[in-house]
Amino acid sequence: MNVRIRTLTPLWTGGVDGTMDKIHETGIIGSLRWWYEAIVRGLGGEACDPTGKGKCEYSPKNNRSPEEQLCPACYVFGTTGWKRRFRLEIVEDKTTPIWEPPDRTLNIRPPNRTRGWYLLPGRMGNLSLKFTGDSKVLSLIAGLLLFLEKWGNLGAKPQLGYGVFAIENRDEVIEWAYGNGGDKSGWKWKVLNNNNDNNNNTNKNPPDLKQFGFFKYRFKPTQPGWWTQVPGLSRVSTKIQPIISQYQTVPVSPSLKNEWRFNQWNRKWGDERETFGVIQPGGVRLRSKVAVSWAYKTDGVWEVRGWVCLKSSNWANKVWDILSNKQIWQTILNAHGQIDTYKPTSSKDVLEILEETK
Repeated sequence: MNVRIRTLTPLWTGGVDGTMDKIHETGIIGSLRWWYEAIVRGLGGEACDPTGKGKCEYSPKNNRSPEEQLCPACYVFGTTGWKRRFRLEIVEDKTTPIWEPPDRTLNIRPPNRTRGWYLLPGRMGNLSLKFTGDSKVLSLIAGLLLFLEKWGNLGAKPQLGYGVFAIENRDEVIEWAYGNGGDKSGWKWKVLNNNNDNNNNTNKNPPDLKQFGFFKYRFKPTQPGWWTQVPGLSRVSTKIQPIISQYQTVPVSPSLKNEWRFNQWNRKWGDERETFGVIQPGGVRLRSKVAVSWAYKTDGVWEVRGWVCLKSSNWANKVWDILSNKQIWQTILNAHGQIDTYKPTSSKDVLEILEETK
């Protein structure tokens, strides 16, 4: 299965020295697995923590089938004693760093912030991916990619807005997802029942799509330099102007997060760090549960999209009210627009959003 990708916001897959010299397959595979685990749980199934003590292991001496010994995620992406069911190769990489040098950060500091957000130069452009393996698994990957194209991301740093993409050969990928009665098996999402003997997930709060909320704000600015009025961007305007001109993307995620966290959050609701992240003593990072993209232009319209993991009932409704408030979006982006949201609460809802993206 060949998939042609065009980045809409920077793609980040990491590197050995904290920079990114190229797009790494492992970074793409890691994000595919993370999202597939969340989908499996959202559909009512069980996905283990592949880094924990209770992770799945396959033994050929066990009389149970691989499907019975392994959770759905380990069956597709591999685990101890069991190889990944597909292979990914980047056959063409026409991406470039969005600025140089690769270790230089872009500091976006909204008003009244002393440090702000530090962004690294991901890569943008076009790349071609080649997936090989079992036809059924490739159809599953096709369905997963179609969902991520609409609501998710590829690679790392989604909390900072990286990884939004478009599939250029969408009709071909859709054919893989639905099947053609021949070499393309097709994949049908369905509500799951646990059927493996390893349900020990050491992660107390694993991502589950039933606990996610998705949002997308679409707008048509009346002024060409609309982004200069976004809090924190005017001071770096000379640095980001070339990025906007060449790639049609604007790093608005720090400005939106700043507004949500420091101006809209009420301390009476609880510790906002649980939602928006913090670096704890010892350098341990508590990652933000809110991911929001850069603004990107598609079909003549600007979009910003993202998701939130609403795990705690104590603050979930408050957070969702903030993120889905159109007035806040209009004020920060200085542009009127339309916001679309989707918040699944059941496996049936998850199934619906997955089928709608095919």
